[in-house]
Amino acid sequence: MTTSSTTSRAGADLAEASAALESASRWIRRITRPREVNAVNLATLDRLASGGPQRVSDLAASISVSQPGMTGVVTRLVEAGHVRRQSDPTDGRVALIEVTPAGRSYLSSAKERATATLTEHIKTLPVRQQRALAAAADALVALTHTNTGDRPA
Repeated sequence: MTTSSTTSRAGADLAEASAALESASRWIRRITRPREVNAVNLATLDRLASGGPQRVSDLAASISVSQPGMTGVVTRLVEAGHVRRQSDPTDGRVALIEVTPAGRSYLSSAKERATATLTEHIKTLPVRQQRALAAAADALVALTHTNTGDRPA
């Protein structure tokens, strides 16, 4: 094989892997999230748990929802006891949204349920495919931290 055909094949392999990951991510969201759990609520809790207190406008931008939409999400999460509003120490006119211990517990339980569900599905695959998925775990973790600045060590 020539260098250009090798490069071309590598690009095709990456495109195939990308398409498979995109399809798998949709399937994973569908099978691991109970119907009563809103994806935006979980994403908001996850963002607050990993990034600390944030303004509604910053949350909205990071999760790609409108600010009025995020205000509604925050209101529902406050009512559920999963987040609380606190004054921004640098600007008293602004509220910061912070995850509560109950919110962390809820998020942790949701992640545990999702992991258990996905593990059961993976166990139905042939051992060779189970091993391939296990071998890809490091690369998948690294991929989730691409361009986020929170790359694991």
